[in-house]
Amino acid sequence: MVRPIALVLGLLLCTALTSCGSAGSDGSDVLTRTFQLVDGGTTTLAELQADDGRPLVVNLWATWCAPCLAEMPDLEAFHRQRGDEIRVLGLNISDSPTRSAALTDELDITYLLGSDPEGVFVEAFGAVGLPVTAFIDRQGRLTLVNQGPLDLERLSALAEEHL
Repeated sequence: MVRPIALVLGLLLCTALTSCGSAGSDGSDVLTRTFQLVDGGTTTLAELQADDGRPLVVNLWATWCAPCLAEMPDLEAFHRQRGDEIRVLGLNISDSPTRSAALTDELDITYLLGSDPEGVFVEAFGAVGLPVTAFIDRQGRLTLVNQGPLDLERLSALAEEHL
């Protein structure tokens, strides 16, 4: 009886805290979902990737998520280091636009920002909680969905491996 419980707890922990492997499909459904850019207009992940051929790192975050806020400076550092070759997108989930804008200004975030007020991407990426970071390669394929926070070192390693 202990083994099944341990297995289930292990799988839940893996799902909630780590990147447990690559995406199960090509991710085409999530790639074609429309969202709003903070600076105006709407787009999709597929359109962003096709725009200039750069792979994407898509981070789902919220102002009420402490691990999200803790990793944002590392995402910004990654963007400043690799932004010419890899596009970083932060998608704010279910927050007030005013509150999220104030926070990104305070943190001096310069990577591309969008909003997902209905939390559509949380469901589409199969997220258990936030933060979630997805990787989309140069061919426009969803290659990994990482559940949980990333630091700069881990983010760089995952980008090398999956993009």
